[in-house]
Amino acid sequence: MEGGIHIEAKGLGVLIRKPLLATESPFTAADNLVYSEDRNRKSLFNYWKSKTN
Repeated sequence: MEGGIHIEAKGLGVLIRKPLLATESPFTAADNLVYSEDRNRKSLFNYWKSKTN
């Protein structure tokens, strides 16, 4: 593992990591990480759902 500070989000068998930038607050970085993953998953689900119909 490389050095530095990372933000991790764990849940439902998934682990998401990203480096914490010096200008970011840990709380907002964690919120943004979870929010962007949620958007990505919803987008993939909607794409899959449109292909099955």
